[in-house]
Amino acid sequence: MNELAADVEAVLTEVLGGHERGILSRAVVVAEVLDGDGERSLSIITTPSLSEWDALGLCRYGVLSIEGPAAAHFAGGSE
Repeated sequence: MNELAADVEAVLTEVLGGHERGILSRAVVVAEVLDGDGERSLSIITTPSLSEWDALGLCRYGVLSIEGPAAAHFAGGSE
């Protein structure tokens, strides 16, 4: 998994830099993947040396940043 994490870190660094988003510091990638039989599973990949509590903090912050606008949208009541 370390090689996978290093590859993901390299790709994210290149893509973010190419879009002038800054230098990658650390990341958590949550991806739904399909195996050869079409079975779905989640793959969690973190940048190398990311502690579990930092990964959890990044995930919680991400969830909250998605939930806030979604809740505001539904609270506004679309007609």
